[in-house]
Amino acid sequence: MFQDFRAAGPLPPHSQLVRSPYGTPEHPLEPKRRPRGAGAGIFGFALLLTAGIAVTAIGGEYLTAPAPDVMLRTGIAFSADGLALVPYDRAGSGGVLSELATDVNAVRLAAVDLATGETRWDVQLADELDWDAAAVAAGEEYAYIATADGLEIRDLDDGALVTEAGDVPGLEGAGTGTAAYGLDPEAGVVALGFDGGLRTLALDALEAAPADVAVAETWAGRLAAEGAAPQLGGMTTTEASIGEDATIRVEPTADGAVTSGLAVMDGGDRRALGTRTYTEAAIVLDQTVTTTTWDLDVDVDGLIDDLLNDPSAAEELMDDPTGSIDLTVPAGTAAGAASGHALVEHKRAPGGDDYALTVIDLADGTVTASIDTSDHVGRSMTAPGGQTVAIVAPADGLYQSDLLIVAADGSVDRAVFGAFDLLGDPDIE
Repeated sequence: MFQDFRAAGPLPPHSQLVRSPYGTPEHPLEPKRRPRGAGAGIFGFALLLTAGIAVTAIGGEYLTAPAPDVMLRTGIAFSADGLALVPYDRAGSGGVLSELATDVNAVRLAAVDLATGETRWDVQLADELDWDAAAVAAGEEYAYIATADGLEIRDLDDGALVTEAGDVPGLEGAGTGTAAYGLDPEAGVVALGFDGGLRTLALDALEAAPADVAVAETWAGRLAAEGAAPQLGGMTTTEASIGEDATIRVEPTADGAVTSGLAVMDGGDRRALGTRTYTEAAIVLDQTVTTTTWDLDVDVDGLIDDLLNDPSAAEELMDDPTGSIDLTVPAGTAAGAASGHALVEHKRAPGGDDYALTVIDLADGTVTASIDTSDHVGRSMTAPGGQTVAIVAPADGLYQSDLLIVAADGSVDRAVFGAFDLLGDPDIE
């Protein structure tokens, strides 16, 4: 059967199904234009966002970075205008920028104003912690630093290097290491050469000369041409000199007691120094002069005659070798005595592990200051201006990282080291 599929009516009119983005010749379409600079704005925003994230991350790392480990070297020197030159080891991170700008592990040298406790400048000496360094002396213009490479000279204004180690005129062939250099009160810096000869460098001079006969005799055998001088620990005692005939001493409150009081012995007179008691107390000794020798007056011939005339004396001597010989030597000087004070180290509490360092007025026993520490006191010295400085470990620290400064009035300040800012520069403000 034939079937008719034609539409019943004509198709309705319809619109164009495919439209060109440019329109038709009769009705052209103009493409929409993006505002100029829009792409650059998005790119700039992305850069700004990235920089913000980077700054936040770096700043956060700087703020959360652990504090560096700092340990002071004991080769400290003083300048004529009241600076303490303190070499120290610094190990630790300070953030990405700080690590890029400076060495993480370094030996540094800081100049501390003893009148204010503030650090005037802080410079790097070496980029390795086992590098030998000590401040030997300083005048009004220059500081003299003994190093593993020899003696170098630095400007006291900012710590800038004036003469490198090995280049000081007159010190050709001089020793390397801190053991080759010392300070003579009259001649200045004394240096030992590998040839055994001694040279001297007057303070604020830039050229050395051969040592004269007197200096050569005084310093014979006291220096070594190479190697490091030993680091000095603190020294304490139960009795120390505070004047020509006077001493300060620790007296237990009872036999076998761990608590003690203080007393001053002046000639044959005794007076109690205050009423306060201390646990396991000891007097801190001044170590400005690092070597001390005593002449022991022993009558050897007389001792032999006594032994021959009294055979029993030989047995007594064997039982007590020092009993027949008076080995009494002059007491060391108490740290702080130059300004009328004494430094007393003691335990904070009976049976405890932590310490305190207390400053005592020698006139009446008044406590002028006291700080808590976590360990025994380190080297103590007297500056030309009368201040007493001592290396101490802070109460919350593991190392002897701070310099305690005791002023002439007995007040204390504490200089800290090793802080860097975000860019890796010493934070000394």
